Amino acid sequence: MPEIPIGEYLFRRLKQIGIETIFGVPGDYELALLDQIEPQGLAWIGTPNELVGAYAADGYARIKGAAALVTTFGPGELSALCGIGGAFTEKVPVVHIVGYPINALQKSGKILHHTLGDGDHDHYLRISNELSCATTVLRDPATAASEIDRVLNAMLFYSQPGYIGISEDIAYSKVSDEYLDTPLVKVLPPGAPEAEAKAVAEIIKALESAKSPILMIDGGAARPSWSEHVNPLIEALKIPFFVTSMGKGVANEESPYFKGSYAGVGSWPASANDAVNSSDVILWLGNYPSDFNTGIFTVDVEGKTVIDLQRFSAKIGHVEYDARINYVLPKLVEAFNAHVQHPQLQIEQATPVASFAVPATIEHDWLWNRFSTFLKSGDLVIIETGTAQAGIGGTVFPAGVEGWTQTIYGSIGYATGAAAGAAVAAKETGKYKRLVLITGEGSMQLTIQGLTLLNRFGIPPVIFVLNNKGYTIERFFRGWTAGYNDVDNWDYGALSKAFAPEVPVKSFKVETGAELDSLMVDAEFNNATYPQIVEMMIGVDDAPSWMKIIFEEKKRRLLAGQDN
Repeated sequence: MPEIPIGEYLFRRLKQIGIETIFGVPGDYELALLDQIEPQGLAWIGTPNELVGAYAADGYARIKGAAALVTTFGPGELSALCGIGGAFTEKVPVVHIVGYPINALQKSGKILHHTLGDGDHDHYLRISNELSCATTVLRDPATAASEIDRVLNAMLFYSQPGYIGISEDIAYSKVSDEYLDTPLVKVLPPGAPEAEAKAVAEIIKALESAKSPILMIDGGAARPSWSEHVNPLIEALKIPFFVTSMGKGVANEESPYFKGSYAGVGSWPASANDAVNSSDVILWLGNYPSDFNTGIFTVDVEGKTVIDLQRFSAKIGHVEYDARINYVLPKLVEAFNAHVQHPQLQIEQATPVASFAVPATIEHDWLWNRFSTFLKSGDLVIIETGTAQAGIGGTVFPAGVEGWTQTIYGSIGYATGAAAGAAVAAKETGKYKRLVLITGEGSMQLTIQGLTLLNRFGIPPVIFVLNNKGYTIERFFRGWTAGYNDVDNWDYGALSKAFAPEVPVKSFKVETGAELDSLMVDAEFNNATYPQIVEMMIGVDDAPSWMKIIFEEKKRRLLAGQDN
């Protein structure tokens, strides 16, 4: 059988699972590996730093199903780990490929650069073990192919990051290409057929007999792997549905069955919390009950039958089945479309987009409502953690608009890097027309270098920067005037142009509601094929009303000495 370099084998495997672009930062320990990327028909996008690269890989993987990041041993890989941690938490399959020193040097006992100087070359591997579902360092050509396949299969199966260390000498060692004929696990296999059938039957029974069933769309269980079934399920069930923070961005919220964003006491509209409290059966897709995803643990499902569908299980009340959400959802769609009787519910019209008068200054409650009519089919919306994440709950996503926010890990700066990777993936798939990034000035300052990617690659972006001169969430707890909550003033429009000087970037700075409202209806702005950035000046003491409710509740609990 023909033999090929192990580096080539690795990149051909990545191409087999749908990856077309590799992200990373070059370093001397990986140069021999990087030379093998483009000959395999893959594109390389060098990122300004490893953290932005990790976030970009995360964003890319949520669209394409997997992504790859290449860094160098030591400082390079450690710089990426914040991004890898977020991917691990939120079930995003990213393979982190790390270039290692050659084996002979590792064994020589000599002190090498990028090490901790003690001769132990596994320090960084042990750290990555905590943030990966599978790891390997390729030191034996005879087992390299099987080890690569093991890590990639685990990454795809668990939908979490994998780690592959590969030294310069191993990258050019040879392996038979016959291993490429063994398929990787690109699609999660089903659970036990009998258990799955039983689970589906019990779910149907529970929904049929319910008096006030609802559908809750959450974001656990590796959301991108089952999101395609959400809208068909909504139309098949014909019951009210709600989205959590983590579930935002997969459902058509113009549907008459959409009743709001659910976050306990911080739900929008407030009637959403009442509707959930009065339900008796909840079909919950990918339940992930974290603090920010539950309105600081104000969700109350006591006395209700909760049907919790996860990646590897289905739980109905207290009974758990070996049934997987990817397979249960299409079967429910088929059953309810075919013959199952729907609950006799009175469904009102779609949750209306509220009508707010244009304010003199840009106010949060008006702003998030205004985004409802600005967004259009074909938009991909990436929302930063913090204020934007809370505010977006008040935006109704039209049909054909998708997006997400990093709810659980909540690393500020994530959205800019993730948007860069998502824009590349969006262009490769042809599914989206415009990327909308909504972030805050504090978050953007952490990863603003990501604009060099966002402005050059992928579908055209429009970036909205919320600028209230500080960190909003911290102000809830430590006072609105505390100096450490302040964020230095930057010229975001000028910086956006500076990071891609050869690209026609257009920037705007708006300070009044009228200015922003006028911009949002401008035809040229809406149909631009070039990058745009909008800095929005917002009052220092303003925040989305539902965010205020949540954090006032958290503050009350802290002062009362209550646990969350």
